[in-house]
Amino acid sequence: MIKNNNQRLVLLFLSHVISGISSGISMIAIPWYFTNTLNLNSTFSLVFGIVTFLGLFWGLYSGTIIDKFNRKLILEKINFYTGLIIFLLSVCIIFFDANSISAVLIALIFSTTCFYYIIYYPTLYAFAQEISEKKNYVKINSYIEIVGQSTTVAAGGLAAIFLSGIEWSFINIQAVPIEKILIIDGMTYLIGSYIISNIKFSSFSIKNQSKSILQKIKIGIDFLRKKPLILIYGVCSHIIFAFILTELFTLLPLLIKNFFQKGAHIFAITDICYASGALISGFFIYKWLNYTNKILLTIILITLTSLSIILMVSNQYLASLFFISVFLGLANSGVRILRNSFLFDNVPNKKIGRVISIFVSINTVIRMMLIFIFSINFFSQNQNVVYGYILCSVLLLVFCIPIIYYYKKLKRDCIV
Repeated sequence: MIKNNNQRLVLLFLSHVISGISSGISMIAIPWYFTNTLNLNSTFSLVFGIVTFLGLFWGLYSGTIIDKFNRKLILEKINFYTGLIIFLLSVCIIFFDANSISAVLIALIFSTTCFYYIIYYPTLYAFAQEISEKKNYVKINSYIEIVGQSTTVAAGGLAAIFLSGIEWSFINIQAVPIEKILIIDGMTYLIGSYIISNIKFSSFSIKNQSKSILQKIKIGIDFLRKKPLILIYGVCSHIIFAFILTELFTLLPLLIKNFFQKGAHIFAITDICYASGALISGFFIYKWLNYTNKILLTIILITLTSLSIILMVSNQYLASLFFISVFLGLANSGVRILRNSFLFDNVPNKKIGRVISIFVSINTVIRMMLIFIFSINFFSQNQNVVYGYILCSVLLLVFCIPIIYYYKKLKRDCIV
């Protein structure tokens, strides 16, 4: 019987690690498969854009689910059904040899994983807030980053081996076909679901559950309407996540292939660098708050991210790519820790699912616009991907301006 919060967190993180490693490998393998093997980066970007658009509605609805049902049960069920879908689609890929059919099935797996992430992470954070004490919010968010990014580091390393193979001394590992990577991915979700099922926890139940979905969403909207500073910070600080997620799946494969003229192993190593930076933030962000506050640190990290990506595309040195990727991972993860801790402090747990889902939906609209822009064939030609990074750099600065403008009010009226 799992009774205390520490044991619950251990099981929660264990599930996160097991499913996270394989899904991390898959989410590196799939965009690289479309970019390098099929030479269909623009098509993949278009698919990603459509999935992001559909995710807008799923994101809003998922917020009402998170605030209505047992969060532990949600995590258990979404892991089970996602794993089952991915496993069955992967088996189908083996039986269909045609590249066109395989591409459609792999795109479906990618879409399934994206829809999974939309509900999984808000549920994870809502559940973590629910089983944690207020004084530990920053540390808990840091632990989530440490665990999550450790799995991403492992996933990046394994992806480099699985996608390219390795020959060194007596070690000879052949490249692994993408369908086998995806089968393992599906199985680990199922294992994660089983681990979560062993967490003993009864979540709260919300009254007035007869309200319609729109009425439930409206509760979150009304809360943010009364708390405009939370809305401003939540939306504007989320821009760094919009950039990183869009960049990883649309711009980075092109940057590696066309600008740096390298292969899958460099793509995977870059992902390891991102994750390593994110891991560093998990260990140090809460310590840096001894010297500053969440709002000022957010401003600093977003501004430095904007400057860093300009520097990254101004030269073709791999050392620069790797070093800046470490910082981008640190900045994105650091701002996520700060944003989630800010929301934990300022939003009641019974409303946090809907509030987070609203921020996710707004962020989804921004990402959707960027993805459709980057799906234009212009960015796939020669080294034009650089212009995509310049556009993102400007966008980061634009979204940072409102946080700077309302800095004093945020310090005065919110818990920072």
